[in-house]
Amino acid sequence: MGKTTLTAAAVTEQLMIQFWQNGYAQTSIADLVTASQLSRSQFYRQYRNKSVALRRSLQQYQLVLDELLTQLIQRDQALGTPLAALLADCLLLPAQSDRWPSGCLLVNTMAEIGGHDTLIANQTQAIYAALQTRLVGLLSPVAAQLPATVAETATSLMQVRSGLQLLAKQAVNVSQLKQQAMVSVKLILQEG
Repeated sequence: MGKTTLTAAAVTEQLMIQFWQNGYAQTSIADLVTASQLSRSQFYRQYRNKSVALRRSLQQYQLVLDELLTQLIQRDQALGTPLAALLADCLLLPAQSDRWPSGCLLVNTMAEIGGHDTLIANQTQAIYAALQTRLVGLLSPVAAQLPATVAETATSLMQVRSGLQLLAKQAVNVSQLKQQAMVSVKLILQEG
């Protein structure tokens, strides 16, 4: 039997998972070649270097996260989930996924790379802003009932999300994370 060749999307997904689990600095080209099932020359031809591989992984991550978020919002809204619980579910993505590693590639990358690579910093900030915009969309219909502006509330929720994703990386119990998410959301929304 021959070796199974991954599709281009599957290769990028494997690279994404490698970076997600091990971080940028701890991931070597050899790790990426192994994860991608590409030869070293194929890897360099398709990705040129580790930084490009991370940027493409972040693009894939944004697509995955957006898809998961859309599915979650549609499901929760169809079930009539209260806003606080819906927001808590959104903050926990992708931490509560069985398919993906714990934590969040976005939070991990922002923490590890920061401003050391302008292209990656700009990309992570764009993903962060897109997530925050999704929260703004959920909050806007109830703007009059919020204790702060929609933008301030979304910003606070994103800060909570970052903390929850860091905790998830530490293998904290999922029910504990859900409880912390709900308590934090209710405090921000100033719900009983």
